[in-house]
Amino acid sequence: MSTPSSPGSSASAAITIAEAFAYCRTHPVEGVDLERFLGIFVSTPACIVDAREYGLLGIVMDRLATSDGAKPFEWIGGPTSRISPAVAPALIEQVMATARGLALTAIDLTLHGHWATARAELTAAGAEARYVDIEMTRPEGARRVAMPLPAGWRWEPVVPAREAAYYDLLRRSLGPMPGVYIPPEAEAIASMRTTADGTRVLLDQTGRARAVLRCKLEKRYIHLLARCPEMKGRGLGALCLDEAARLMGPGPLHLSVVKQNRVAHAFYLRNGFVPTGEVETWQLRIMR
Repeated sequence: MSTPSSPGSSASAAITIAEAFAYCRTHPVEGVDLERFLGIFVSTPACIVDAREYGLLGIVMDRLATSDGAKPFEWIGGPTSRISPAVAPALIEQVMATARGLALTAIDLTLHGHWATARAELTAAGAEARYVDIEMTRPEGARRVAMPLPAGWRWEPVVPAREAAYYDLLRRSLGPMPGVYIPPEAEAIASMRTTADGTRVLLDQTGRARAVLRCKLEKRYIHLLARCPEMKGRGLGALCLDEAARLMGPGPLHLSVVKQNRVAHAFYLRNGFVPTGEVETWQLRIMR
């Protein structure tokens, strides 16, 4: 195992962000958006867990705000696809050392991919289950008749003049709840711009933002669906799904929802989505 670092230092701070980008581009991990993860959600090289000797490089996403202060961790580069039990304790300690250097109290880890075979070692280190993400798909045949928009309402792209309204809706509708990580406004908007072709805001007859939709069109994936809290029960969620279907055309729609968010889970079931898989997130308390 590596030696624990003292507060204010990091066992992995020697690597630069530019070097991390280069390594991850040479050794990509499926599903990782480097520009978003490493370029936006990380503020300093001290967030990087440099475990290249084990074929891995990871990050603590310190710029994301959470309800309990924990920060998400992901392996974002390397040829290794599974962590073997033999090296898991050393890797766990490297992650914890980096978290100590950032003065964090906890780290969230998703138990798919790399961590899938390291449950026993994570348990021994004190990690515990926190929540479950359910992957869901709505087949093309399950699409219902679209609801008409209220008179004077319209969907519009999130152009710069509407970005502040986009973030206000995001912050008020999503936080705080388990499994939701909200970046500061500048980072949230920068991230949104990377998928601007699939981002829309629903404006009422006065031009006020009432709901927001963010999709990755090429993957037919809904990243975000949110409505202003004061309009609960007005059918805005269904209007968002209708707009997603319109944007992406015929075919299935995909998304994920936190299982513990029973209201959202039930909403997607009612609207034709079926579960296709689950991903657990565990929380690792940082021992000092």
